[in-house]
Amino acid sequence: MADVDPDTLLEWLQMGQGDERDMQLIALEQLCMLLLMSDNVDRCFETCPPRTFLPALCKIFLDESAPDNVLEVTARAITYYLDVSAECTRRIVGVDGAIKALCNRLVVVELNNRTSRDLAEQCVKVLELICTRESGAVFEAGGLNCVLSFIRDSGHLVHKDTLHSAMSVVSRLCSKMEPQDSSLETCVESLSSLLKHEDHQVSDGALRCFASLADRFTRRGVDPAPLAKHGLTEELLSRMAAAGGTVSGPSSTCKPGRTSTGAQPTAADSKLSNQVSTIVSLLSTLCRGSPLVTHDLLRSALPDSMESAMQGDERCVLDTMRLVDLLLVLLFEGRKALPKSTAGSTGRIPGLRRLDSSGERSHRQLIDCIRSKDTDALIDAIDTGGGFILKWIKSFFPPRQSTHNTPQ
Repeated sequence: MADVDPDTLLEWLQMGQGDERDMQLIALEQLCMLLLMSDNVDRCFETCPPRTFLPALCKIFLDESAPDNVLEVTARAITYYLDVSAECTRRIVGVDGAIKALCNRLVVVELNNRTSRDLAEQCVKVLELICTRESGAVFEAGGLNCVLSFIRDSGHLVHKDTLHSAMSVVSRLCSKMEPQDSSLETCVESLSSLLKHEDHQVSDGALRCFASLADRFTRRGVDPAPLAKHGLTEELLSRMAAAGGTVSGPSSTCKPGRTSTGAQPTAADSKLSNQVSTIVSLLSTLCRGSPLVTHDLLRSALPDSMESAMQGDERCVLDTMRLVDLLLVLLFEGRKALPKSTAGSTGRIPGLRRLDSSGERSHRQLIDCIRSKDTDALIDAIDTGGGFILKWIKSFFPPRQSTHNTPQ
């Protein structure tokens, strides 16, 4: 591979007519091998610089006559570049139509064709890597609905790691959607169906997507009722009941939330209990922002779900009581009793009883904001926490020390 001439390699990559297609394929295979086997990144990038090779690779995707086997190797080469350096994403985004061409391959995939399926899986990997730096570009190219359709229609026929990568892409793209987006209805319908997906990583990812969307609605001051059009609240109540140990259906014969003497809770029980914070926060956000959702929720199977959740572990009980607090305020004091700022997504009401550690909750909220790259929520959390710290300093430190510790 050391004998490969980069200029010749680049020239062959730019071929694509008739017999030249074979030379293009050979060049792609050579490039993949060179990137994969290189033990020196700097030397590799000097030989095959991304600034010239990545645009050439992207233009192959823009060639409508390019066969699937050529596109699959092209996607693999792009993946190797992105694996070596995430900075390569800007080179890809800089080629007009490249991201859209990648997304469209998920729509036209032929599942019965092995090469076409491999191409789609490789495109998912490329989109996942691009989304770490340029998720906005993927969203603008219509990537969200393309990937959602791929998961819904083809997810059962692809490898698990591809399915999980696709869900990772969806999670990142949902943070870019605005309430007035024309594709919101389609997105909500697809996510609602994925809540019932047999793969728990997919269904849990869909739940986090709804939490992100609901938070987005709240920040924009828009009623989040459209998110609940396709059975979201019913699924949340079902999960809440399961977290407490009761699952509705013929297989439900006991309540494992209260384990028998000597019995140890399973990993699945622990996972369900950990989900309850997300479930309660999402229900709280929906109720705070939508009178219609609150009206429907109070006339649903909410009491049964809460009863089941109260039989779970301590964390499950505490989180359920947070939702009870919110609903009691809405019922007896009305929405005027809610705080003006609803930027936070924890659903906590100032002045209500605090049954869990506020410090732990704030810490977890900050971590979630950082992970989701939600700058607005992070600033709000810091502002809220900062005010609490200032009050604490002034209350417990002498005046001189309080002045010294308080930032001017």
